Amino acid sequence: MNLFTNLILPVFLAGIAAVIIFAALKGISLPWIASPRASLVALLVVGLTMCVLGGLGQIGSNGRWDTPLALIGILLGCVILIIIIAALAGWKLPLISGEVQAITSLAFLLGVKFILGTASYFFHWL
Repeated sequence: MNLFTNLILPVFLAGIAAVIIFAALKGISLPWIASPRASLVALLVVGLTMCVLGGLGQIGSNGRWDTPLALIGILLGCVILIIIIAALAGWKLPLISGEVQAITSLAFLLGVKFILGTASYFFHWL
């Protein structure tokens, strides 16, 4: 396992995601990310990159699709994608009626998925 692509780069991307989330929730405009909608798209790109590079994205190469961490990661990823698509399309989900609420829920779910990805790096036998 490569330390840089499986751990250091996802941690760096998690920092970028945290900055995007903080700025979106505080109403701070970042370069190229001036609205909650743009924040959702940026979080989608950063989150997918983290998933591919992190521990959960490496499961396919090892053939460990049926491990508990992989299954939980896949479910969380699907929920995250549904929330982003619904927010961008303007659909109302239970407890999530707008883009800012979607970003708030994504902050929690991306944090959990990041912890699982990091755990899968350290506990690769699971």
